[in-house]
Amino acid sequence: MFLPGGWTIYALAWGCVPLSLTAQEPDTTKPFTLPPATVSVTRSETPLTKVPLAIHTVDRAQISRAKPTWGLDEALANVPGVFVANRYNFSQDQRISIRGFGARSAFAVRGIKILVDGIPQTLPDGQGQLTNLELAEVDHIEVLRGSASALFGNASGGVISIWTNPQSIDDVREDARVVAGQFSERSGRSWNKWQTTTGVRVGGGSAALTVSRLDYKGERDHSAADQRVLNARLRLPLADGWSLALVTDVGDNPRADNPGSLTLAELRANPDQAPALNLQRNAGKAVTQVQSGATVRRAWANGGEAAFTLFGLTRDLKNPITTTYIDLDRIDYGARASVTYPAPLGSLVHRLTAGIDFQRLRDDRKNFAYTASDPAKPDTVRTLDQLEHVTEIGPFVQSALELSPRTTLTAGLRYDWVKFGVQDHLIFATPTDTNPDDSGARLMRALSGSFGIGVNPSSTVTVYANVGSSFETPTTTELANSPAGTGGFNTGLKPQQAWNYEIGTRGSAGQRVGYTVAVFQADVRDALIPYEIAAPRFYYRNAGSTRHRGMEVSADLSIAPGMSLNVAWTYSDYRYRHYTFTDTIPHVLDGRALPGIPKHWLNLFARAHPAALRGVWAELQQSYSSGYVVSDTGSTTTSPWWATSVRVGWEGKSGGMRLGPFLGINNAFNHRYVSSVVINAARGRFYEPAPGRNVYLGLSVGAGR
Repeated sequence: MFLPGGWTIYALAWGCVPLSLTAQEPDTTKPFTLPPATVSVTRSETPLTKVPLAIHTVDRAQISRAKPTWGLDEALANVPGVFVANRYNFSQDQRISIRGFGARSAFAVRGIKILVDGIPQTLPDGQGQLTNLELAEVDHIEVLRGSASALFGNASGGVISIWTNPQSIDDVREDARVVAGQFSERSGRSWNKWQTTTGVRVGGGSAALTVSRLDYKGERDHSAADQRVLNARLRLPLADGWSLALVTDVGDNPRADNPGSLTLAELRANPDQAPALNLQRNAGKAVTQVQSGATVRRAWANGGEAAFTLFGLTRDLKNPITTTYIDLDRIDYGARASVTYPAPLGSLVHRLTAGIDFQRLRDDRKNFAYTASDPAKPDTVRTLDQLEHVTEIGPFVQSALELSPRTTLTAGLRYDWVKFGVQDHLIFATPTDTNPDDSGARLMRALSGSFGIGVNPSSTVTVYANVGSSFETPTTTELANSPAGTGGFNTGLKPQQAWNYEIGTRGSAGQRVGYTVAVFQADVRDALIPYEIAAPRFYYRNAGSTRHRGMEVSADLSIAPGMSLNVAWTYSDYRYRHYTFTDTIPHVLDGRALPGIPKHWLNLFARAHPAALRGVWAELQQSYSSGYVVSDTGSTTTSPWWATSVRVGWEGKSGGMRLGPFLGINNAFNHRYVSSVVINAARGRFYEPAPGRNVYLGLSVGAGR
């Protein structure tokens, strides 16, 4: 727990830095952070200059330096095309979208494939969660924007591949980080987080153990959370060219309150309140998740490589929402295998990658009514009891042919077979009521392809174009939520499919500028659209077609030695092309904007780390979002918003210890705004407000290498 006296301790830590400390000198030889020479998000280690896709890499400093490390919105703010709407609601997760895909999510992540150290965090039905992730220990993140189905299957928007810190140590490495903050307008509401990592050398490899805990009391009523994470890593060389990586991740969240969304009247009256029913039902979740995986890799001297991964997951979820009490037991397991090998075509360099993914999900789902005597206590009366299975099998092949040292053609093909099955365990019949057997199965399959060309006019510039198809199924939750209130799966809900087109360029201009530019279009058929009948149960239907068009720009500029500027801007024009439905009246929505996504999303980062100040640094972040509609049929829009964050710190050494005290202020000007919305919410409950000014202090300490 964070004690009131903790602020005094942090103040002393800042004020008593001895003069004998040695500052870490800034690196003024690199004017900006270049992408790595290779990326792995393409299913093989590939030179970035040869990849005809929009890929952005975020390094460790950008992910966690002096940040709270609550969620991916902090880490991915400088990636164009990615919009992470922070609900500040740890029971619902953040709403992550890439080029508009995933914006429909009422909870968890949709339409985007997420991996941590090569282990899928996305289930075979397309739902992803990050219960196990400790963001402060992430080394880098690779984000692939655009069609990913030819590489990863059930994903329309792209891939987020997260890699934890690789241990390179001689003996023992110890790192610790503690940070605590307070919301200025609610003096009684504070938060704190601590994290420790121990790394040791094991034979020719290494092992690491990371433990962290977040104790969060948010600015809004009923928004507290208790998150505990354990990450264990073991990396060992086996024989010549062989290596083994073992991972175990445990997430234990005994409390994550759900403050719910607000109407406009409630937002104006008191944005920190929670709806009465959320308080009455004690809405939120308690979840424990354990995941393990093992990866064996083989690298050949000629550049070929092979990898085989086995993984498994268990999840125990207790999830009271305002309409029902959900009890879910989950088991998920699978395997991934791929081989990349040089296969020259005459005198032309050619690399062939082939592999297969297998994953199986088992959900034991029970819903309960609430007792009349205690509105927060679930009754023994089941309203839903069913066993759900999802099996995904996806073989794929990808070819990369170098027509010349400056031109590379890449083509990929994948077949996805996704079978959903449900066994209804709630079957009865009485003279006044019947509940028939709703058991059944759904099979969804698709052939996805991609083709791209990358050209290097010079050693510092890549120009590329690609076209590809994508495939995205409904999740089991989306299939199980039937408007009729019956069990089983919604037989009328279909998968969405899309054709994606993109042209882009990336490179550097001189020694002071790095840039990326991409223009894209996605034509989506049978888009999955959420809607509420009675909050907070969401149901889904298919739109006829939608079109996503946009432009993404990022730039890294070295203004002067020790001073840099990063800019990331996304322009989005996402609209329904053909969409009609009838509730109480017919609706024709052709040409209307898709809700929940801003047309303009801009982030600016300015950083100063001058050598003359001996380890002192400062960073300014400015975010801007234009307003956007919140529902398919209404004219209600959110207001545009902007927010400013300031971070300052010092990095240095004393007696062989690495020290890094820091101070941060999120929303420095205390601007009140809506950071996320519930799309197509019932009864006007659209708004999820952001907190006001949040001031925090932290200290990182490290020893060893």
